[in-house]
Amino acid sequence: MPYFYPMKDPLILLSPSKGMSSSCHFTSDIADACLFPKTTTEVVKAVQQLATGTAKKLFKVSDSMWPAVAQMWSGKPSSYTNPDHGLRGLTAYNGEAFKFLNAAELTTSGMSNAAQSLYILSAVYGAVSSNMCIAPYRLEMQSRLSVAEHKNLYSLWRPILTHWINTIDPPFVIDACSGEYSKVVDWKRVNTPVVQVDFKQLKNGQMKSVSAFSKQARGAFVRWCLENNIKEMSSLTSFSEMGYRMHTFDDNKLVFLRDSQ
Repeated sequence: MPYFYPMKDPLILLSPSKGMSSSCHFTSDIADACLFPKTTTEVVKAVQQLATGTAKKLFKVSDSMWPAVAQMWSGKPSSYTNPDHGLRGLTAYNGEAFKFLNAAELTTSGMSNAAQSLYILSAVYGAVSSNMCIAPYRLEMQSRLSVAEHKNLYSLWRPILTHWINTIDPPFVIDACSGEYSKVVDWKRVNTPVVQVDFKQLKNGQMKSVSAFSKQARGAFVRWCLENNIKEMSSLTSFSEMGYRMHTFDDNKLVFLRDSQ
């Protein structure tokens, strides 16, 4: 396990998206190193050893989509941990959250804060920094992939990511992940304070979660944190973008609410 220096800024965690950019122009010679190259290599090898039929079921892809997905996984393991050309972590994903994060239009200050604080959790890489160079991939954390003695990716990554957070020792953690990715960390064993954010819609007096709106809000919230140089946990409650307002802040869960769109 490599040594990680303690952080002076909060750690911001965000989920990835299935959709990824197709522009592999970022070079590894100017990028952050892969955080967990040994484990990433194990994941890649586990995927590459799957029979075609099993892989199609794992990725939930049609016959027409399979060639493109197979191509993603056709490289040598080293081409995933240290690609000559790949995707920059901050702009690698293009799902709803990342459209509202809108990294291309971050200010210089926002980009600097992203480089210091933002990590995207990943079934392949564990955690992806803003300036890390990664290969395009398709794999979800909830995918039923066995890796070595681990029956699934949660079993593989949970102790690694929990230890990583404790080692870098941030002043606090902002968990802006979906439930699928938030549970890859054993929060009971994390030594630093954590704030888990959630976004809900109010309609006819009832609060409910709408997946697409939650994804958009998580991206907008992370952008707001980066652009406003958030350093104090108490400052998080002032988020008011997209019509949201703080509803509750109980224990470590911060819930924002807005009227249904």
